[in-house]
Amino acid sequence: LPWVERDYTPISSALEWERGRCAILIKIYDGSVLTSWLHDKTNPASFVRSGSNNGVEHTNTRIWLSKPIKTLTVPSLIADDDDGFRPDSVLLLLAGTGIVALPQILAHREPYRLLGIPTPKYKQMNCPIDLIHSCHEDDVLLLQEIKQYCVEGVSPHPSRKRLRGLRNYTLLVTRPGSNSNGVQPPYQQVLNDDHEAINYHATLKDVPNASIHSSRLNKNIITEAIERLEGRFRIVVSGPDSYNNAARGILEECGVDSKFVTILSA
Repeated sequence: LPWVERDYTPISSALEWERGRCAILIKIYDGSVLTSWLHDKTNPASFVRSGSNNGVEHTNTRIWLSKPIKTLTVPSLIADDDDGFRPDSVLLLLAGTGIVALPQILAHREPYRLLGIPTPKYKQMNCPIDLIHSCHEDDVLLLQEIKQYCVEGVSPHPSRKRLRGLRNYTLLVTRPGSNSNGVQPPYQQVLNDDHEAINYHATLKDVPNASIHSSRLNKNIITEAIERLEGRFRIVVSGPDSYNNAARGILEECGVDSKFVTILSA
């Protein structure tokens, strides 16, 4: 392949980056030239290192990572420089790989511990955060992490003044598209989490602030979510372009001013 660049949002923190570690969530699509190649080259079972005794040699693959680029300003949650806005509550509308925005935003609840960044309290995300997560039923990403965020959301912080995790989590699942051919996504096989990803009902069964609906994002769901928001709010949308456009249209129907909405491409 020629030189190829792609933009990805890490699911690991800035502190881990400083320690030389970076975790990135990349969906592998059946038939995709780039992601199939990347999966093959980074799967330890698919190659042996040079100098092995069996006589088969493969050159190690190097993947170069650029320095992180800021795509969202915290705590105003806008793509531009901080405008001084401090939301009293936040609603996240995330779909597909747009879910990677979640751990990055929640890390700013405790930036010193999770990011290694001394941050004044007025710049921390110490407000209620709700999540509406849209995905196919065989493609529920970061489910275990989201479950932990929900548990933290109903567990009091030792200081009792700091909010943690998610206040509410709504999972919207739909059936896979007709082009899936019933093929299990290879990233589920690699991570050995196919049962967790598919059996989301069992995973979230005892989580009091999580709910599951077999539905696409719609006006009723967003209206109910907005009614739960407190004071001045910010809504962050991130997903495929089709999802972002649909969410923008529904928010307009709900009468939400665009200045309170931030839309990011996944």
